[in-house]
Amino acid sequence: MLSGTAFAVFAAGLGYLTGNETQANTQYAEAHRALELEHHRIEDALAQLATVRGDLNTVNGGVSQSTTALADDALELLAAQTALSQAQAHVAAQGSSITALQSCLAGVEQALNALSVGDHGSALAALEVSTASCQTAVASSG
Repeated sequence: MLSGTAFAVFAAGLGYLTGNETQANTQYAEAHRALELEHHRIEDALAQLATVRGDLNTVNGGVSQSTTALADDALELLAAQTALSQAQAHVAAQGSSITALQSCLAGVEQALNALSVGDHGSALAALEVSTASCQTAVASSG
């Protein structure tokens, strides 16, 4: 049979082992709880990430639509700028035509006034001066 000392050493060893096992079980339980907590945090983060991805897809769709609308608007603006440039060129041409016509009419008026008083020389000179303006007015009217 075991002696008292051997039994005491055995009991002390058994107590030590039991204490270590209890401590190991406690540490395992804490580690397991920490791991479960991390799993929950990861699941929450993944759920948030899915929401953010959905939001990002929505934003990307909006950006795509806005990009298309912007391209359409840019084409319309270019067409409007082209039309405006053409209109400005037409207005400038009409302005030149009006100026030439006014100069022509002023010369004809001077010639008619000179003729009305019998001054044929002045009438002819007024018509000669206004000839270029009258030709320009006729050419621009088509």
